[in-house]
Amino acid sequence: MLKNFLGLWLLLTAFLLPYSACSKPVDVIEKVSLQLLWKNQFQFAGYYVAKEKGYYAEEGLEVEIREMPSELDLVKSVLSEDSTFAIGRSSILIDKAKGARIVALMAAFQQSPLMLITKQSDQIREAKDLFGQRVMITPDAKNVAEVLAMLLKSGISADDYIRQPHSFNLTDLIEDKTDAYAGYLSNEPFQLEKLGIPYRIIHPRDYGFDMYSDILFTSEEYVQKNPVKTMIFVEASRRGWEYAFAHIEETARMIHENYNSQSRSVDALVYEGKALKELAYAEGVEFGDISLDRFQEMAQIYRVTGVLDRDYDIDNLVYQPLEHAPELGLSREEKRFLQRNRRFHLCVNPDWMPYEGVVEGKHQGVVAGYMDLLSKKLGVTFSFGSFENWAQSLATAQRGGCDLVAGAMQTPGRSKNLLFTNPYFSMPVAVAVRESNSDSVVEGPLAILKGSAFEEILRGRYSETKLVPVVTAEEGLNLVEEGAAKGFVSAAGHINAELQISQRSGFLITSPINDNWDFSLAVYKNPRLVDILNHAINSISASEHQAIRSRWLPVQYDHRFDYQLFWKISAGVMLLLLFLAYRYKVISDYNRKLEILANSDQLTGIDNRYALVSKLEDQIKIASRYHRSLSLIFFDIDDFKQVNDQYGHNVGDHILQELARVISANLRDADFFGRWGGEEFLILLPELDLNSAEAGAEKLREVVSSAHFSHQQPLSCSFGVVEYRPEEKAQTFVARADKMLYRAKGAGKNCVCSS
Repeated sequence: MLKNFLGLWLLLTAFLLPYSACSKPVDVIEKVSLQLLWKNQFQFAGYYVAKEKGYYAEEGLEVEIREMPSELDLVKSVLSEDSTFAIGRSSILIDKAKGARIVALMAAFQQSPLMLITKQSDQIREAKDLFGQRVMITPDAKNVAEVLAMLLKSGISADDYIRQPHSFNLTDLIEDKTDAYAGYLSNEPFQLEKLGIPYRIIHPRDYGFDMYSDILFTSEEYVQKNPVKTMIFVEASRRGWEYAFAHIEETARMIHENYNSQSRSVDALVYEGKALKELAYAEGVEFGDISLDRFQEMAQIYRVTGVLDRDYDIDNLVYQPLEHAPELGLSREEKRFLQRNRRFHLCVNPDWMPYEGVVEGKHQGVVAGYMDLLSKKLGVTFSFGSFENWAQSLATAQRGGCDLVAGAMQTPGRSKNLLFTNPYFSMPVAVAVRESNSDSVVEGPLAILKGSAFEEILRGRYSETKLVPVVTAEEGLNLVEEGAAKGFVSAAGHINAELQISQRSGFLITSPINDNWDFSLAVYKNPRLVDILNHAINSISASEHQAIRSRWLPVQYDHRFDYQLFWKISAGVMLLLLFLAYRYKVISDYNRKLEILANSDQLTGIDNRYALVSKLEDQIKIASRYHRSLSLIFFDIDDFKQVNDQYGHNVGDHILQELARVISANLRDADFFGRWGGEEFLILLPELDLNSAEAGAEKLREVVSSAHFSHQQPLSCSFGVVEYRPEEKAQTFVARADKMLYRAKGAGKNCVCSS
């Protein structure tokens, strides 16, 4: 019996695994090495913790951590593959500028611990007081550039002080053999405090010279060949550092027991940990994060000190975890997920053109166009299975037989097993009826594709209307022609395509249901994938939407057109001219409507994303040219998906409309307000600084919380507020606001966060 059970379990496992692109990969131990830039101490605690706590092992990595031997060139060690990863000083940017093909992955410290320390009894209080004094500092300018820049800024050149070779013996300062000693904030102050000797610190950051320190780096070649391994090493290392700083005393004891080659006391290690923690974090910056802008600022320091040429190039220095998605605002965890899950299996509708179909073995239609676009944005691959019809495809998805459904509308029934993204495309629901039988269509009976969203929606909305599920559009249209159904429900483009293919006449395409077919991606029990897809969907530009729709949905000017009648009347020149005149009028009307649609959100009537982007660019130009204030509020509705799930899509739409009216009524005439996507909104505030914009956001938050909405339940929003920075790109401006919004979400929602 047990043998049979185990055999069945193995069979089911083998059957189910291929469908899950998001299942955890089998751990394979791979050996990598990490070269430190000095001897073991708390300075490298995060890497020790990641090894000792098993964070590296969880990712299938066996990491050898090496102390710094004498006379080792860290960059050459990495480029020669003697070391997989290494910890370098900020001077690695000089190596990069000279052509070294290295990549900076993260920085343990946002500020360098390097400083000058003096005895308090001396008459040296700041950098300018070092004129004519003895300074013990290493001879390599590139490793002490921030100190040299600080001295130059204070009016002290290399000839204005006595430079002494560094003895690395603090006794020289204590015994007055030097006046200033180059050391680390995390080390020498502790030693002097233990001896009861007062001291002063002269730190470059107080003079405007901030440098990253302890930069984890590797070679470009390694990153290209091992993108997943690189990413998981960085993430496991971050995890180790965050644990180390959250448990400094525990970590100090671990280092004392296992990594204490310098025979340091636990107290010394604890002091070092606390000092370094102050340098590891900066406001608004996640641990370890590095930016090219900051490296460019550091490069200027090296130029000032004469160790970097004027014409340098460090553009590819900073690591980009994802080739296609740095602009989407993905979190580290989301990027990591995509690196480890690059292929996803789709359930598709095989016969619903021009929206979606499988033609000659290829995924075609509007939905396929969007999937191609999302594939490029996310750097992933989508494959699809073969299904006889939509009902079979949907049933497969609800069993977990694929990772996601390419194009599906959210309904309460489907939401039991599937999670839905924001809609990426919307089309009106249409009904094909006979010209002679176009009255009271909703009284039915109505033919509708089996398994379609509106089969469920119409059963709830028109409970007395008889619905006749059909497998194909041809079957539905046949029922209408035969009089067995009053109409066939589908999307307008699908009905029109079927009428043309079958050359049917005497049909009208009407819209008595007054609702939209909203296309979303439906995901099988993977909320992280939903969040990632929403980022990509929200990044789709107006031009990208238009390109897909133009390809698959050519404008139809007259749904009532009778194809047989056309051939009869086309022989008459006058009738042809009348037709052309009518066509011209329709086109003119359509173009006027298109101009409105291009700039307005169809649901709420406020600006759409396309219009907002255009206005954002204009306001940035004005703010930059005339040095004006410009702020931005980015907000969304808290837990809006739960509203849709509980009350239905129609109520959700009403709430979006009501919210748009509430916000609009509380803005200045000079403000620009629009819908960014889904339940996300953006407000552009010309002539307002950050404090004023934050106050305005707080007012809006209170207004929304006290307003009454269709579902008769409290509603709240989370707000992110930022002020424009000179030379900032629009994309970065919005991304900062989005980051503040997510910070507000993390702070408990229904609040305002600014930066």
